[in-house]
Amino acid sequence: MKESHGAEFAEPASVHGPGRAPAGMPLTIRLGEREYAALVRIARSRETTAATLVEQLVLHALSKTEVPPPADSHPARRHTTYEEATAGFSRDEPAHTAPDM
Repeated sequence: MKESHGAEFAEPASVHGPGRAPAGMPLTIRLGEREYAALVRIARSRETTAATLVEQLVLHALSKTEVPPPADSHPARRHTTYEEATAGFSRDEPAHTAPDM
């Protein structure tokens, strides 16, 4: 948590709740000191945490919003295997050392 610059929630509350999706997606929210204090007061009055309150707000907003389909993207070029990448090269010979006398 930053002192006067706001707070960051780097981990969703769903990580800790039973029966919820594991890990979820990281979310960063930057709030000013006054906004963060108000969020904490609201959370305490509802006997919950600020992280849970933010998660509920985001999930509610997402349930009311149309989500566009995933973009149809393709890689710029096909994957090159190790064998293809090293086909023109020969293996290095181990260095021979002179016997100790």
